[in-house]
Amino acid sequence: MKNLNLILAALLCAQVVIFLVRPSRTTGQSAGTVELYPGLDAAAVSSIELSSGDEKVTLARKDKEWVIPESQGYAADTSRVEEILALLPQLARAEVVSTKPEMFASYDLADNSSFTRLRLLDKDRKPVVDLMVGKSLVRSSFVRRAGEQKIYRVEAALSGKLMTRARDFYTETRLPLPEATVRTALVVEHAGDTLEFRKVGGGEPAPPQYDHMGNPVPIVKPDRWAITAPEGATVDATAVDEYVTGLANVYFEDVLAAAPSAAHGFEAPFLRIRFRTAQEETQLVIGAPVDPAKPDGARAMMIVGKPWVYGIESFSWKRWAKRAPDFIKALPEGATPADGAPVSPEGLPAAPGLTPPGPAPSLDLKVPGMPGATPGAGPVPPVAPPTAPMNP
Repeated sequence: MKNLNLILAALLCAQVVIFLVRPSRTTGQSAGTVELYPGLDAAAVSSIELSSGDEKVTLARKDKEWVIPESQGYAADTSRVEEILALLPQLARAEVVSTKPEMFASYDLADNSSFTRLRLLDKDRKPVVDLMVGKSLVRSSFVRRAGEQKIYRVEAALSGKLMTRARDFYTETRLPLPEATVRTALVVEHAGDTLEFRKVGGGEPAPPQYDHMGNPVPIVKPDRWAITAPEGATVDATAVDEYVTGLANVYFEDVLAAAPSAAHGFEAPFLRIRFRTAQEETQLVIGAPVDPAKPDGARAMMIVGKPWVYGIESFSWKRWAKRAPDFIKALPEGATPADGAPVSPEGLPAAPGLTPPGPAPSLDLKVPGMPGATPGAGPVPPVAPPTAPMNP
């Protein structure tokens, strides 16, 4: 008898869980199955509009491709668009679950709810689908046709595929800059300073590691970089490494224009970075703020000689807007302004010039945590060599 009571209690709990997860139909209403959009053909869809609150993105068919009008016609990821169109057959059968407006909010489908709106338009800009998409379960979603007072459940998980930002549909958000492995130098021009970072080693074979089967895995030594500076200057090797690593890949947030204009401020850019390889140089320029009232906000960015003006957020460009004092911690012993280079109020070179091609100068690296000179502290005491050279 005790076991029977336990079984009955377990069955009751399961029914309560099902009731809570799947909202019930309106009292007294029998289940109805309908076709939301009978005869819908994906080939007849010329554009897709997705919106939620203030966010909206349009995907427009252009020949066999898709573009984003809000982003100046930038290419959309066709595979993501096809994922949306592939959902259309799943709208063929829908189950009515409620016709009471006071219940719509529980499905996130009241007029003031935070639903996602999906509109599919034909070549004449006439909507063939206008659907409000609310809560989703594991394999189904609750929807409401615009202007209709009914809630339906469809056998499709819609919410994860209906994104509402242009960025979500870009084919690529990484700029086509030279790969980090082939770069030989970076030249940074900012606020009157010109800094040159040079690759001084790395890429050589290292002792192999072994996988779980004992097979050797080829390993190469990581790239090593140095910054040109007065010979014998104390340089923060960690800061150099972090700076170069931060430019390994450059991503953009949005597309501002198809081509630059004077408003973008590229003729006298705020920041210029030259990426050099053995064969070419590619220039990345950061220009004016996107919003002139927010100079510390997003800025315009482009690759010189390439189409498209992008938007770059402040957390990225602020990491790149560096000057000499951010890397050079102390001048060599006995160096004075009379030695040829202008000196800043901090006692550091104000604008180190570019050096001709050739071996990188020998730098006295100041490693955090190790004894060394500080600016204005007098002679630089000898630094104990690390176990592995930080900089040739």
